[in-house]
Amino acid sequence: MKNYVAVTYDVCEHNGLYEDMNEYVLDSSADIDQQVMGFAEKDIAPLVKVYESVTSGFEALTLYKEYRFKEYECNCE
Repeated sequence: MKNYVAVTYDVCEHNGLYEDMNEYVLDSSADIDQQVMGFAEKDIAPLVKVYESVTSGFEALTLYKEYRFKEYECNCE
């Protein structure tokens, strides 16, 4: 069984900012897209990356999917 973890990122291309904020373990029995949207809203994160692992300890992660949320992008110029 595969395990998934979502990592939220704060991104501002104008200021050269790209940093991870929080990690969330996903419930594989629930809708992944809905969970990711909730994490992005909670952290005001324009980017969320979901990684998958075949181990419950998340030793070896591979990128599963990347989500971008325009509504949370910074508007600085």
